[in-house]
Amino acid sequence: MEQSQPTATGTPYGLDAWADYLEHKPLPVRVSILARFRRLLASDRTTLQQLTQLVSSDPVLSLHVTRVAQQLHQRKGTTVTGIQHAVGSVGLEQLGQLTRELTSLKVNPNSMQQKMYFRAIADSLHAAFQSAELCRQRGLPFVEEVRLAALLYGSVHWLLWLHAPLHKQHYQQRVLLQGVDVALAEQDIFGCTAQALGAELGRRWGLPPLTLEALSHTTSPNRDTLQHLHRRAVKDPALGKLELREINQLTQQRFFPVKLGNWLALTTTRGWQSDKALRLLDILADYLSTDRSRLAAQLHQYCAEAARCYHVAGTLSPAAEMIMLPSVTEQPLTGLIPATELKRLTRDGAFPPLMPKPKAAPPSPATAPTTPPVTQPQNPALYQQLLARLNSNEPTFNKPAQVLQVLLQGIHLGLGLPRYALLLVNTQKQQLQCAHSKGLPDTHPLKALALSLDVPSLFKRLSEKPAGIWLHSKNRNALQAMLPEAFTDCLDDGDYALMSVFNRDTPVAVIYVDSLPEHASLSDFQFDQFRLVCAAATQALRRLA
Repeated sequence: MEQSQPTATGTPYGLDAWADYLEHKPLPVRVSILARFRRLLASDRTTLQQLTQLVSSDPVLSLHVTRVAQQLHQRKGTTVTGIQHAVGSVGLEQLGQLTRELTSLKVNPNSMQQKMYFRAIADSLHAAFQSAELCRQRGLPFVEEVRLAALLYGSVHWLLWLHAPLHKQHYQQRVLLQGVDVALAEQDIFGCTAQALGAELGRRWGLPPLTLEALSHTTSPNRDTLQHLHRRAVKDPALGKLELREINQLTQQRFFPVKLGNWLALTTTRGWQSDKALRLLDILADYLSTDRSRLAAQLHQYCAEAARCYHVAGTLSPAAEMIMLPSVTEQPLTGLIPATELKRLTRDGAFPPLMPKPKAAPPSPATAPTTPPVTQPQNPALYQQLLARLNSNEPTFNKPAQVLQVLLQGIHLGLGLPRYALLLVNTQKQQLQCAHSKGLPDTHPLKALALSLDVPSLFKRLSEKPAGIWLHSKNRNALQAMLPEAFTDCLDDGDYALMSVFNRDTPVAVIYVDSLPEHASLSDFQFDQFRLVCAAATQALRRLA
C-alpha cells in the first residue's frame, strides 16, 4: 500500500500527503459557464431544466453542485442519484451562495498546462457520455447515477494538472516517451495511483457512494481478470467455467459501466488505434453483445457529442483523436508542456517540485573487462551441501525463516555472489520491502527500498508466480519501463538478477543479486545456479507447509 512521507523539498509523496495537499485547493469553473450560471439564477424565468442542462454541460460545476447536494442528503441517510437530482436538492438560495464562493478561469491559449486541465475535464465528460450509453443499451435503470459517477471519476486529473503540473509533465514523459505503464508511472511520481488518490479525495469530499465504489482499487479487476474479459470477448473456448462466473459477476456490478467509460476515455485520449484501445473495444462489444465495427461507430458518435457539449477555444478536443492519422514518429504531438512554459512554472515556485532521485552509493572499481566469467561456485562443497539440504525430503526445517537463511547462505557463501538483498513480501499491505542485505554499503538506498505490489511492474509479476529475470545490457532498455523508478534509481551500473520465492501459492520474497564490484556482468552459470537454488527454496517451503 502507499505510504506518505515528509520530504526535505516540501513536495507531497504518498496517498495521504497528496490528499492533504489537494483537498482544499480551488477548482475553478470556466468564466463563460460561471457567468451564464449567475445569469440564470438571477432570472425569475429560469427553470430547473435550464439549470440542470447548464450544470451537466460542465463537469467542474457538476462536481461543486454534487458536493453541496450530497452533504444535504447525508444528513437524511440518502444519496444523490443524478445531476438533476443534485440541482433540485440544493435549491436556488444555496446555488446562489455557491456561485459567490466559486472561482473562475479563462483559458490562456499560450498555456499548455491550462489546455491540459480543460482536456482532462473534457475526457471526464466523454467518459460520462460513454458510460450512460452503455447503461442505456444494456437496459439498466440507473443511467443518470452512472453518468454522474463517471463524470466525477477523473476529477483528480483536473486537480493534478492545475496544482501539480510539474508532476503531470513528468508523468506524461514516462508514459508517452518511455512507454511506462500508467499505474506504475503514477506510483513512481506520486507515491500512489491517481485512482487511489481520487478515491481518498472523494471520501473526504463526501462524493456519492457509486463514485467511491468505482474508484476503489478493491473493485478494479486485476491483470488476469482483464485477460479473461478479453478472452471471453474473442470467444476463447479454453476459458473455464470458474473464470466465466467471475467475469459475469463483475460485469453485472453497478460500477462496471463507470469503469468502462473511464477506461475508454482515458485510453482513447492518446489515440483510438493503440493495442490497449483495440482490446477495450473487444470487451465493450462483448459487454453489449454487438458487432465490434458497429460499436466503434457508436463510440465515435458519442465522443463527438461530448466534444460538442464542452468546447474550449484553443484546446484540442478528445474527439479530434478520431480524425488524426497515426504519427509517423514516436514523438507525441500533444500532452507535453513546452520547455519555456516548464521553466516558468518551475521558476514561479507556486507548485511542488519533483521528488529528488536517490543517489546510489558508488561501487568499488570493477576489474578489467578481461576478467573471465564465473563458471563454478566459490565454495563448491558448501554450495552442494546447502543445495542438498534445500532439496532434502527429510524434515530439516521448522520455520520459513530457516529456509531463507540457508538460501542466502547458498547464494553468498556457496555460489559466491558478493551482493544480495532480501525483499520480503507483505501480502496484507501488498508491499515489497528490503529486510536484509549483504555486500551493500550502509548508505545504499536499496536497503531502504519499499515498493507497492498493487501497480503493474516486473515485481508484481514476480509476486504472482515463481520466476526469475536477468537484466543485462541487451535487455535493460526494454525492461526498464516495467520497473519502478524507486528501484532503478537505487541501482549501480552492471547486471543484476531477480527471483521470487513462494510458499505454495503465497509469495514470500524476491531476491536481488549482482556480482559487483568484481564483475560488472553476471555469467550464465551464476544466473542458472541462482535460479536453481531459489527454486529449491520454494520447494523446501512447500514441504514445510
